[in-house]
Amino acid sequence: MIATPSTREEKHFQMDLEEVTLHWTEVGEGLPVLLLHGLSDSHRTWREIWPRLPGRRVLVLDLPGHGMSSRPDAPYTLDWNATQVARFIERLDLQNLDCVGHSYGGGVAQWLLLKCRPRIRRLALLSSGGLGREVYAWLKLASVPFVIETFGQRWMAPIAALAMARATGSDARAEIALLTSYLRQPGSARAFSRTVRDVIRWRGQTRNLFDGIGEIDELPPMRLFWGARDSILPISQGAAIAGLLESCELIRFENGSHFVHWEEPEAVASALRGFLDSQNEPAVRLKPHAVPNRLPARQTDPVRRRLTFSPSGHTVR
Repeated sequence: MIATPSTREEKHFQMDLEEVTLHWTEVGEGLPVLLLHGLSDSHRTWREIWPRLPGRRVLVLDLPGHGMSSRPDAPYTLDWNATQVARFIERLDLQNLDCVGHSYGGGVAQWLLLKCRPRIRRLALLSSGGLGREVYAWLKLASVPFVIETFGQRWMAPIAALAMARATGSDARAEIALLTSYLRQPGSARAFSRTVRDVIRWRGQTRNLFDGIGEIDELPPMRLFWGARDSILPISQGAAIAGLLESCELIRFENGSHFVHWEEPEAVASALRGFLDSQNEPAVRLKPHAVPNRLPARQTDPVRRRLTFSPSGHTVR
């Protein structure tokens, strides 16, 4: 039986890392799993997922500058964000940690492999950044230096609400309203602007999984999860990466968009459990003769091993 919020109560915590104060919620016991949200989002994005991960110590973090975490005058680069999350992991002495990252949180999860690889057991990337170049056009505009940081605070909440409403087919008005209350906090525009500027330019995303792959002795088991109707980060990026890596499967949700974990929480949680709880998952490796240098802005679908979730929830090859 899947636990429900009434039987598993969230506890809220804060950690002062001097550079930033991080907020997270925690529930359950067992092997730890860390859930990382995307840009302009918060820990609440996982509200339908964590109750469906029984038998786990689930930690749901607000990234720096997001949610209920603080908004210091900081660089907010991918490396800086990953450093703060790695310090959080080390302070809690988390071992055999499974990391699940959505969108920008997927990019942070990838960067954690450079920071604390021995602590990470498996990596699940949901509509993840850092796997290709193409990205939603508005995010390219948001990368223009200093415009949003200087003038954008008053517009952060309404623009993010509009973008998230358009990026999902689910009715999440109450959650979007809560999210916009976080975005009204001073410093949100600065954090957003600097974060975007580090990973996106006018031609698209500038960070890639393969930027630091040579520095990692062994990659962990990895799986990709994607909504086929994603308008923020197209599923072709996940397909291209799965085509370059051995033992890296792409699970596709035909009716899902960028926030597929809002729209199909049971299917997403079931797929996550299948990966995180399976025995003897092989480590991911680069395929022989694969050339991972800068992926083109638009990819074809070269994936050779792809899984698809049908509407009934069954997996088909």
